[in-house]
Order: sequence, then C-alpha cells, then structure tokens
Amino acid sequence: AMSGRRILAALLAPGLAQAQQLGTVVAEDSPPMRLERCTMSEGCKVVPAAVVLDANWRWVHEAEGYTSCITEGRWESSFCPDGANCAKNCAVEGVDLVG
Repeated sequence: AMSGRRILAALLAPGLAQAQQLGTVVAEDSPPMRLERCTMSEGCKVVPAAVVLDANWRWVHEAEGYTSCITEGRWESSFCPDGANCAKNCAVEGVDLVG
C-alpha cells in the first residue's frame, strides 16, 4: 500500500513544475507557537507547533534581484507574462521572527 506521503507527493508533483523559486534573502524559520492539547483524562499537555505564513503575505521578488514580482495585488507582466516565466523569474522568501 502507498504511504500517505507518497500519495501526497504524487498528487502535488504536477504543480511543483511551475512553483516560484526559493528565495535566499530570508531563511524559513517558522516562529514557535505554544499550543496545548487538553483532555478530561490527561489534562493539558504542550504540543510543539510553529506559525506558518501563507504565500500571500510573503515577499515574492525577482529571483536575481530585489524588485517585487507583485505590485498593487497584480503580477508584474515583465516577470510574469505566464506561469512558467513567473516560476522561472520570481522567488518566494521565507518567514522569520524579524520580518
């Protein structure tokens, strides 16, 4: 039987071909967040968790520079005339506690 990870990878693989590049300015360092899971029988226990920020709130910029690939909510046509070029020309930055 296929594992859950293999099934997920198979489903996502076609979409990976046109994903933006990984940025190199801000490393992904998801800020920790304290959560507790509480049950009547065991009380509350700390569960490790981290904050993940949606791509809509991340800096997407020219892969070889610092010019934003999005202006006023729209993809810049010079970088993103289509999905393939946008994936080639733009990078998505990580998230950290600083910014």
